[in-house]
Amino acid sequence: MEGVKKKSLKGEFVRTVTVTMLAVALASGLAIFGCIQLQKFILPDSNEAWLTQRVTAADGTVSEATIRVEIGGQAQSLGRLVQDGAESDPGQTASYAVDRIDSSFSMLTDKAKAVYRISQVAMVGLPLLFAILGIALGGQWFYRKRLEPPIRALADATSHVRRQDLDFRVHCDSADELGQLCVAFESMRQALVDNNRLLWDMLEERRALQASVAHDLRNPIAIMGGYVEHLQESRKAGLLTDEELDRALVNLESAADRMGRYTEAMREVGAIEEVEVRLEETSLPEFLEGLGDSLAVLCRGSSARLTYHVSMPECTAVFDGELLYRILENLVGNALRYAHREIVLEFHLEDELLAATVTDDGPGFSEAALRKRDALFFTEDASGGHLGLGLAMSRIFCRKMGGSLELSNGDTGARVKVLIAVNFPQRGVANS
Repeated sequence: MEGVKKKSLKGEFVRTVTVTMLAVALASGLAIFGCIQLQKFILPDSNEAWLTQRVTAADGTVSEATIRVEIGGQAQSLGRLVQDGAESDPGQTASYAVDRIDSSFSMLTDKAKAVYRISQVAMVGLPLLFAILGIALGGQWFYRKRLEPPIRALADATSHVRRQDLDFRVHCDSADELGQLCVAFESMRQALVDNNRLLWDMLEERRALQASVAHDLRNPIAIMGGYVEHLQESRKAGLLTDEELDRALVNLESAADRMGRYTEAMREVGAIEEVEVRLEETSLPEFLEGLGDSLAVLCRGSSARLTYHVSMPECTAVFDGELLYRILENLVGNALRYAHREIVLEFHLEDELLAATVTDDGPGFSEAALRKRDALFFTEDASGGHLGLGLAMSRIFCRKMGGSLELSNGDTGARVKVLIAVNFPQRGVANS
């Protein structure tokens, strides 16, 4: 998940809880405020009172007028009550009375009391309900958005792996810890795919090797069987001479020796597959020059001379130098068998691969050899004296080092190209 800002699952949880608490607090505050306003609307204001004006006429007639006023509020004009036709009656008297309005719950009607009680319950119940709903909705949102996608992706991936099906991808857009776990699971899946592919290739190589050896064993077995049958028939017919017996025994010994070499080749190739790659950090040009010097010494005493060229900048690389030496030793040894005067070894870099090319000035590979150049185990020696084990070993070593081995014919003779994967701790220097 490079380029994506990593998020903390803990931080996301804290933010979800914070937003939920704020929403619950806001909703609860609004609910309580509404209940209080409703209660105020239902109950009379305790600061209000009834102001009563009582007017008594000369004839004893009493008239009253009542108005609702707020205690401590602005004064209001009450006016004066008089009877019709008695506006100027000097016998009238007026009196005033102030009665506080009763604001107790007992003064309410049954319907108002029920509404008041509901508002009191709502003041406590609604915040509790909002809290429960907030926790439920916040938890559900957090699970669906943050937990469920990666958990579902991992569960699905585990199901595929359990069925030994690696043809899938673990995809998750989350950038938190669970998202990183999905990325790690995808890396593990890819590693399993690579390991299975490598194991399958090794099994295919082993099958091809066994098939090749089984095919080549037919010749010595057929020869031995033919000579045994010929000797038996000659002995029965009385035609078996000492000279013919000696020739048959020599050929039988040669066939048995050839079968022994095939068996030994099988054992050696089986041991090669158990070799482990040991990575070491090495100064690449310096190591390759030393490798070229060592291989040039091997060619002393032969008619061919080895020259090498290292075309790369100064850099440090991580790879298995011992396996590379064994690969090139086998290839140079094969080139010595066919070269006339010169063997050329060239080193250069191809992207993130180290390339080593061995070219000789011999006759080159035959068309039949080039047609089966991808086979693990083959030889052009029809006599059976050389089994092609060096190429088989080199091919296996190259694959172990994440590379390949390519056969072709150059301008002057056979050409074998080795590619191996190397790591550059100082990448910028290596690519400069």
